Amino acid sequence: MNVQFLAIQESKMSTLKMFRLRSLWGNLNFDYAVALSQGFSGGIISLWDPNVFVRSDLWCDNNFVIVKGKWLRENIEVYMVNVYAPQDLSDKIILWNKLSDFMNAHLGDYICMGDWNAVRSMEDRCGSEFVTNDAIAFNDFIDSNQLHEVSPDGLQFTWRNKVGSKLSKIDRFFISYNVLNMLDDITGLVLPRGESDHSPIMLFQKNLDFGPTNFKIYDSWFARSDFVNKIREI
Repeated sequence: MNVQFLAIQESKMSTLKMFRLRSLWGNLNFDYAVALSQGFSGGIISLWDPNVFVRSDLWCDNNFVIVKGKWLRENIEVYMVNVYAPQDLSDKIILWNKLSDFMNAHLGDYICMGDWNAVRSMEDRCGSEFVTNDAIAFNDFIDSNQLHEVSPDGLQFTWRNKVGSKLSKIDRFFISYNVLNMLDDITGLVLPRGESDHSPIMLFQKNLDFGPTNFKIYDSWFARSDFVNKIREI
C-alpha cells in the first residue's frame, strides 16, 4: 500500500528512536514530527513521504502534532493535524479550545485525523454509556471550525475492548470544506483490526471508475473456422 502520510497515536515512545520510526515507515525515505509520551501513556507520531508532502512548519503538543506543508501533486497547502485526545471531558474541552484557537490564528485548509476519544451520537457507541455533554462539546468544536467529517466505509466501530462487549467510533477524519471542494473524490475506509484495540482508518482519493471497457464483437467473426479455438487459446 502506497501510504503518503501516517498518523500514529499512543505510541508510548518517551525518547526519540529513529530505528523505530524507520520500522514503522518501512524505508529511509521519510520526514517526521513526534510528540513524545509522558510516562507510560500518550505519544504521537506523524510520518510522511517528503517527495509527496513538503513540510514548511510544525507544532507539537501532548495531544496533537500539526504539520503545515504542501501536497505537491495537488499543489495545495494544508495543515495536517494528528490528534490523540484525553478521556476526561474537561481535558477534552481544553483541547478543543486549544485547537480552535490555533485554527483561528492560522487560517487555512485542514486535514484532521486521529483518536478523538469522543463520539458524535448515540449510534457511535455500543455497550458503554453515551455522555450527551461530551458529544455536544465535540460537535460544537467540529461545527465552529467548519470541519467536514469524511465518513469511511468498512467497519462501523473503530475501537473495541478485549472481549468485544464495548465498541465505539472514536477514530475519525475531518477536513476543511475547501479541501473537500478541491478533492471532491476523497473518501475513507476502516481497515480490519490487527493486534491493536483500534482499527486503522485510511483517507484516500478514489479514482473515478466507469466500469470495464466495452468489448465489441463482429458477427462475421463467427463465420471463421478458427474463431472458437482462438478464443480458447486466449
